[in-house]
Amino acid sequence: MAEGAAEQERAAERASWALAIASGALIAQHVAGRSTRDALYLSQFDVSTLPAAMIGAAAVSFVAVLGASRLLSRLAPARVVPGTFAVAAALFVAEWALARVDEKAAALVVYAHTAVFGAAAGSAFWSLVNERFDPYTAKRVVGRIAGGGTVGGIVGGLIAWRASAYVSVATMLALLAGINVVGAVATLSARRGEEPRMSAPAETKESGLRVIADMPYLRHLAVLVFAGATAQALLDYMLSAQATSNFGKGPQLLGFFALYQLGVSVVTFAAQAGLVRPSLERRGLAGTLSLHPATVAGAALLTVVLPGLGSVVVLRGAEAAARNSLYRSAFELLYTPLPPAKKRASKTIIDVGVDRIGTAIGSGAILLLLALVAAGTMHLILVGLLLGLMFASYVVCGWLHRGYVDALAFSLKSGAVDLEATSAQDLDTRRTLAETTALLDRQKLLEKIGELQRVKRERSALAQTGPRTPEATPRDAPAREALPAPAPSDDALLHQIAQLRSGDPPAVRAALARPLDPRVAIHAVYLLDDDAHVRAAVTALRKVAPRVSGMLIDVLLDARLGASEKVRRRLPRVLKASRSRRTVDGLIAALEDESFEVRAQVALALAQIVEESGERITREKVFDIVLREISERQADWAVARGDTLDAERALVRGVSHLFSLLQIVLPRAPVAVALRALRSDDVALRGTAHELLEVVLAPRVRDALLPLVERLPRTAPSKPDDATKLAAELSRSHDALPRPVVTSSGHDGDA
Repeated sequence: MAEGAAEQERAAERASWALAIASGALIAQHVAGRSTRDALYLSQFDVSTLPAAMIGAAAVSFVAVLGASRLLSRLAPARVVPGTFAVAAALFVAEWALARVDEKAAALVVYAHTAVFGAAAGSAFWSLVNERFDPYTAKRVVGRIAGGGTVGGIVGGLIAWRASAYVSVATMLALLAGINVVGAVATLSARRGEEPRMSAPAETKESGLRVIADMPYLRHLAVLVFAGATAQALLDYMLSAQATSNFGKGPQLLGFFALYQLGVSVVTFAAQAGLVRPSLERRGLAGTLSLHPATVAGAALLTVVLPGLGSVVVLRGAEAAARNSLYRSAFELLYTPLPPAKKRASKTIIDVGVDRIGTAIGSGAILLLLALVAAGTMHLILVGLLLGLMFASYVVCGWLHRGYVDALAFSLKSGAVDLEATSAQDLDTRRTLAETTALLDRQKLLEKIGELQRVKRERSALAQTGPRTPEATPRDAPAREALPAPAPSDDALLHQIAQLRSGDPPAVRAALARPLDPRVAIHAVYLLDDDAHVRAAVTALRKVAPRVSGMLIDVLLDARLGASEKVRRRLPRVLKASRSRRTVDGLIAALEDESFEVRAQVALALAQIVEESGERITREKVFDIVLREISERQADWAVARGDTLDAERALVRGVSHLFSLLQIVLPRAPVAVALRALRSDDVALRGTAHELLEVVLAPRVRDALLPLVERLPRTAPSKPDDATKLAAELSRSHDALPRPVVTSSGHDGDA
């Protein structure tokens, strides 16, 4: 079991290095290819035709992207990406041959080729990355992979720059073919040791457009891509216009573009090495994304103050460097928690299709401005449009944090996984047990039968005693507490008390079968110590709990009132029927009880009350309790009703309680499934759960809890298909989280 997990980790490590090489090849051919494309096109056509060429290329690539999206769904990125590199290499060879005959035709073909394959290849490659690794592992290795791309950008810029002095523009196409061959070989080697699901089909019956329309998170990603692509179209025109006016055509223009791309790659490398990881850790994904529009806006304002080629180069270079480092590292991680079927259906449409729509819109705007606006005001209008797009991007970045947390929770949403009786420490199982009694466990079917029998007895009692006041609901509980109940005669009260205290089983059962008067409820409380009557006592007390919650809380908190530990650990099951603020505050106080058993039951009860009633508890208060459990009360975890547990069982018991506490202020179902995944021997499942904790926990809690989580014993599935079921459970996405739990900057907020 441990050997299998270690082998998975070694395979992931090897794959990350192979993908770093592939990323380098991808970016090298992108950098050198853009320099070659621009120089080849602008050497054959006037710069005023560039927007029309961009619109045409965008239209062609948008049509192609629909087919690419379906291809990714059917074959999976692990199979598509090596083929994409190979096809691109073959096309560059063919274009090189064409350029030797007709450079003008080759310029058009190369422009269309780079438009179709450039973004599509990048999107498919990053789909491979975020499917090859779980979210937690992806966050650890994405810097290495992106760093490989940055090095590749420098290499590609150097190749184009030096080649411009010795070879023709057309000959560069042959060099680009060789770079793509390297990428094909590297991505093939990255597939070794991969999980079968990474290369398996993951089709969805829904089209990619329908998936995007149904998920606000994906729509926000599409808006961000659209704004960025439109801005890039404006920036490309601004740079090309300045370059052609200063350098003319031919090799000198290729040299400028190559040197520019080299400079961008160097700046990107520096940002990747020094800024990406600290930014992801301190600002989160959304905060890191927002640095891109902020950088572009600042550089755009600089061109107003200092117009000319230099400031435009700084503006275009700053956008490219920020996009290829900070933006790209954060953006690709936003896809990692999505189910493979939805990701494969939508990612290429967003990354390429929406990108091409943005390019077409931006190019169309330039054509319109060229026709309507004087040359002297063109720059200021373009800067104004850029600032508007960057403002929109900044706003969308704020929305994406919530969406990312939602998507993580979707992938951990609880499903229909069968639990073995031996997994009683699991949170879902503990919650089920908490609804019954610790000593009277029943199968679900028998519980339903018992419930029907209870209802039948109540109806029979109602027919004998006449109608009574309806039971208070959580919403009207405070009003009911203020209304006096019809008081039975003193003789009836004394008779019921006598029966409850008689010790005679038939008499006790008869007293509990009748509605309890609040004035005699205290006598039923102490019957929770009796295993023979505990179920009936819990049922009877729950009916009056909203009216006697103060008394129940007093018994729970004050051991001097004579209640045993057994009574106090069973009282939270009664108090779940009273969802007033008084009850919540009393249960929070009980989380400081000396008995671990009492604290564990209180945490389960509180989580359910908060979920069902909407009562608010500050996360800081609960997080403080979690930290005290870890720092001061670990010795209690080993004491189980008089027995002492071994260290491993005590750890599982204690960590399960910590997760119960977290469920009070965090989404219950994802947190519950996360613990099960963390105990699995599957690396990918543990990584997904680990990433959820990284996102939703405050740093001080995360740093204290995760070392304990790492020490949990790993368990293999009890049945051959249980791992598959749990994997499916981790990828379900049905309901949204009720509220965000951390801000994009990593600071705590109220839950």
